[in-house]
Amino acid sequence: MTEQEALIREAVAAEADQAVDHREVLAGLRTGRARRRPFALIAVGALTAVAAVVAVAVPLVVDRSAPPAGGGPAPVGRTVLLMGLDDGPRPDAVVVARISPGGAVSALSLPRDTWVDIPGVGPGRLNSAYSRAYEAAGTAGQDADQAGAEAVARTVAQLTGVPVDHHATVPMSAFGELADALGGVEVCLRAPVSDPFSGADLPAGRTTLRGEPALAFLRQRHQLPHGDLDRVLRHQAFLTGALSRVAALADDPAALADLAAVVRRTVRTDPGWDPLEVAALLRPAGPTRSAVIPLGDQIDTGQGMALSADPAAVRAFATGHLADPDPNTPPPPTPTGDNCVN
Repeated sequence: MTEQEALIREAVAAEADQAVDHREVLAGLRTGRARRRPFALIAVGALTAVAAVVAVAVPLVVDRSAPPAGGGPAPVGRTVLLMGLDDGPRPDAVVVARISPGGAVSALSLPRDTWVDIPGVGPGRLNSAYSRAYEAAGTAGQDADQAGAEAVARTVAQLTGVPVDHHATVPMSAFGELADALGGVEVCLRAPVSDPFSGADLPAGRTTLRGEPALAFLRQRHQLPHGDLDRVLRHQAFLTGALSRVAALADDPAALADLAAVVRRTVRTDPGWDPLEVAALLRPAGPTRSAVIPLGDQIDTGQGMALSADPAAVRAFATGHLADPDPNTPPPPTPTGDNCVN
């Protein structure tokens, strides 16, 4: 174990001691005496309570040249679905991230208004897969959050042709708190913005976002040239900035523990996500590659306007973009430019 990995595990252990006992949560659900907080992280053992921290922080700071822990088998890749939820609840942001065995990370965004075929339901907007399953499960007395996330995972897997191994959800309202815990997230804007709908009031150029300004930056879609598509690019820019900040916290276990506390309160993962497995798999070898699925024109669906998408074109693009790179092939050069967004 490297010194950096030990620091991460120290921070994780501090948070694991405070994890919610899954038996207490399940007992409350069975008796009806306690209603689980929306979006709360159900802890299946202490490890799952900090799964998101381990899955993000450890891979960014461990020694990439180190062999697999314990001399075990070579790592295999994983595909993870990440969702940012509004108050609907519906996903405002949907991202599929592929982590290759060699550590390369590829992210693919799917706009929330993409018109898709929802398994077992039929045509609808991508984000409606979550809300429909959420409502049906809630009516049946089942885990509504889990049902919604699984419905989106099935829909995304069918559309992209790429199976989803794990999923995680976080309320969009928590991103300001996450930005604070990271010490701020740097982004770059091509032009100043002042939007009364989202509350975004930001200068042009590079700026570090915390709290409410971070949330406003992520939510703005009015006054942007391409509306919700520009917002998708903002989500990607924020993710890139956040990953850079996590890497910068590598030698600060106290800061990582603070970040872990925020994630533990706000992020929910599927029960099968083993953080130790994920930590062993991920050893990033370069910058995250980001893209958006190919889209067609806006269409009137009879349920409002939506973005059309050719499933065959999406599947071809997604399988290529999310494919594991050849470890013997040098990675492509890092794109140049200011990396600013609208």
